[in-house]
This record gives sequence, C-alpha cells and structure tokens, in this order.
Amino acid sequence: MKRQSSIRVDCVSFKEAKKVFDAYGLSFSNAVNLFLRKVALYKKIPFELDLSDELLDRIEKVEKSKNTTKYSDIETLFKDLEL
Repeated sequence: MKRQSSIRVDCVSFKEAKKVFDAYGLSFSNAVNLFLRKVALYKKIPFELDLSDELLDRIEKVEKSKNTTKYSDIETLFKDLEL
C-alpha cells in the first residue's frame, strides 16, 4: 500500500540530487522511499549528522544568554509569537 505525501524541498538541492538519482536510474519518489526504508530498517538516520564547532559555540552562547526563552513545545512558542 502506498501513501501519497507532499513535501517542500530546496530547488538547488533538488536539482543537484536529481542528477545523482538519474545516474542511478532512480526517480525522486524511489530515492525518498529508499531513504525511508533505511530509516525504518536501522531505526536511525542513514548518514552521520554533525554540528560544526561554530554552530556549537552559537548554541552555547544562546543557552547562556539571559535574554532568551526556552520552549518545551512548539505550540507554546507559536502562541507567544501569536501564530
């Protein structure tokens, strides 16, 4: 059984990735399904995710700042932003 889904993707990334998919004979849909199967099989993202030192430094600065508000859920954030 298939489920239809709609996603928004960055145009530049899509075009570059499509070249790779085409080289392997994969459609965009096939590539997404392959990614989903790997996630389901291994119960993790099938590639390494790293944070740069620069980003980690920025996160640390924000966490130490007294002028920031931390939210435990997105609904509270949206409420404060009046969205």
